[in-house]
Amino acid sequence: MNPLLLAAGFLLLPVAALAAPDAAQTAAICGPRTSCKVAKTYEAGKSPAGAPLAVVEIHLGLADKPKDQDEGCLNGNARDGGVEYWLLDGTAAPKQVLQLCNDGYGMAGVGEDDIEVGPNRLVHHQYGGSSWRWSMNVTYSLVPFRAVTEQDCSYHNVSEQSGTLTDIDYQTRLVRALAKDSTRRDPGMGCPSWPKPPQTFAARIDADTVGAYPVVAPGLPGKAAIPAGTALGNCVPGMTTAGDNGFVVWGKPAAADQAAEIRTVGVGSNTLILQVFDPVPAAVPSGGSWIHQPHLEIWVGQNDEQINTMLPLGQMTQTGITLDGAVHRGVGKPGPPPKVERWTAHDERSRPVTVLRLVWPDEFALIHGVTVVYSQAEAGKQARLVSTAGFAGNRPIYVPDVQTLAGRPSTSDSGLCRVQGGLVVAIE
Repeated sequence: MNPLLLAAGFLLLPVAALAAPDAAQTAAICGPRTSCKVAKTYEAGKSPAGAPLAVVEIHLGLADKPKDQDEGCLNGNARDGGVEYWLLDGTAAPKQVLQLCNDGYGMAGVGEDDIEVGPNRLVHHQYGGSSWRWSMNVTYSLVPFRAVTEQDCSYHNVSEQSGTLTDIDYQTRLVRALAKDSTRRDPGMGCPSWPKPPQTFAARIDADTVGAYPVVAPGLPGKAAIPAGTALGNCVPGMTTAGDNGFVVWGKPAAADQAAEIRTVGVGSNTLILQVFDPVPAAVPSGGSWIHQPHLEIWVGQNDEQINTMLPLGQMTQTGITLDGAVHRGVGKPGPPPKVERWTAHDERSRPVTVLRLVWPDEFALIHGVTVVYSQAEAGKQARLVSTAGFAGNRPIYVPDVQTLAGRPSTSDSGLCRVQGGLVVAIE
């Protein structure tokens, strides 16, 4: 069992190989491909409707290699036409769920695939890379076939300070990330380990590891624009000043009925759309500082070394945005501020919300990471700060990359959202 699967809480019990599919099923799977061979068939429990499920593993020869692979697919020291996985769902026609062709998965040629099957589940583990090594574990439900969770590791093979582990829940679009504290020495090569119970996800996991909630880019189909007047619905979960999906880094968490909720969506590499619902009436002090007004703080990484933790103030830029859309220059490295477009709307719960579209003039302004902070005010004073990352020395300890969800696999809508009825909502 792969240790990352165990760390993520996936436990797929071993299943026995079944007899090969019948002649009609084999013909439907292989069609005219003469090199198509049934390698294994695995029991996969039952569908929600009670039909028996099985997954068939198909091996192909070079004669039937994918059209985009001139040399075929790696199979040890040889080449072949790759591997396919087909779902048998009762009496329904066989359905291809995965097509794999190991081309080395990177310049290092170290690519590997591994599949585990359990009751209505299939887990695909893949490894590859060059100087940047990566691995991923994607868990799919078989009926309906869609990604459920994913856990990815990425690290540089000569930099012990690199190493990020990203956990994605496709059902909620909640993303969490762990990274190494870059000030630590000799932390070991690879990625951090996911916390094991009773340890929980936190801004500081231990002396070597920090955590954050990255901004999510939900991959709207067709790169559809989000028109002014649109509210962010259930596409992404909200961070609240009660401490949900974020960290209260100053002040005490708000009571549940007084908690503000902040939702953030990334669009491309230079645009954020932020939505704020704040039930606490804001008393704006006359002539006072914007710091004591309800406001957002956007911290953008300016570190070209692709290390996103424990950055000095000179490698970040802070921008303050009050809910009227006014931009306030903060601390850190000076940089051109974003252009702000503001509108009001109602979310899927009919709550009044303020929506702000922030567009930076640099097309790649956000590629070195973003931390989002909201300051809730009470009685004209700053009451608390909630952040997507922890804080130390009055600055974020982690500015994670924006996490793009582009649908996995390409035939699935897992992780994608669309504009519907004036709301950005998840594709169910």
